[in-house]
Amino acid sequence: MGACDLVRSADAQQSGDGTVFVAGLPMPRFERIGVEPISGACGAEISGVDLREPLDDNVRAEVMTAFEQFLVLVFRDQPLTPEQHKDFSSHFGEIMELPQAPTYGSHEDMQEVRREADEPENVVPSFEHFHTDSPFLARPPGTIVMRALEVPRFGGDTAFANAYLVYEHLSDGMKALLDDLQIVYSGKHIWANNAKLPPEKRLRLRERHDFSEDEMESIHPAVRVHPRTGRKALYATTAYFQRFVGWSDEESRALLDYLQGLAQRLHYHCRVKWRQDTLIVWDNRFLLHRGVHDFKYERRHLIRTTVMGERPIGPADAAA
Repeated sequence: MGACDLVRSADAQQSGDGTVFVAGLPMPRFERIGVEPISGACGAEISGVDLREPLDDNVRAEVMTAFEQFLVLVFRDQPLTPEQHKDFSSHFGEIMELPQAPTYGSHEDMQEVRREADEPENVVPSFEHFHTDSPFLARPPGTIVMRALEVPRFGGDTAFANAYLVYEHLSDGMKALLDDLQIVYSGKHIWANNAKLPPEKRLRLRERHDFSEDEMESIHPAVRVHPRTGRKALYATTAYFQRFVGWSDEESRALLDYLQGLAQRLHYHCRVKWRQDTLIVWDNRFLLHRGVHDFKYERRHLIRTTVMGERPIGPADAAA
């Protein structure tokens, strides 16, 4: 079975026949990279890879296997230039711009997440719950590649929730209901809503972009299907959510609140502590995330590339 042979792991669960499960799947064997699971739900720290150098085919294949398995990979001590950051990102697909996220210096194809020591936590659009980035786009981000330039002495972690596991633990009745639902996501009113806030409460947003108004709203399935494996994940989050198609606002909010509450459960999570030159790559399609703004009077500066994903596929499309 090669790279997909099964191995034992102290952080995983072992079935009666010796098969080791982590992140909801049998654990592959890795021979060219070090892989240390962060939790039983998702996430792994990767060692033995210098991202300043081109990846050979075998290392790249194992990184991609780990990415599909764990959904979020953590590479420590990676002092990359912006071009090296982009080169690594290109392994995951085409780098895209975002309409709302502030760009990093002269790099319009990179974004920054920055909070100065004297700024309130609300300056960063972190939302109050686990979310997926920019679901209002027709082809939302597939992968996020983020690196730390400056971090607080403590705090400021990023937490992740495995949306596959959230869906897989639902009752059959709830799965059947969600499999048929679609969601309207919209980013049309981000700037207008931000302008209504007092200056000290406003988010740091990109000042201008080339996206049309029609590109700022999309309808996507509430359950997303992986285009290759067919595995299903919950794709319903509060960020940019408007309503379920055919439902009232009140009905939509009641169901969304229930689903959002499920994503808060700790047994779906991993949590990553940032250090300078830590690079994290995560699957924005099947993983939820949120920043933890539990620090004060210190600077936190992260930069990222965003890789375009496919148009979300729902159960009906997958079965066609």
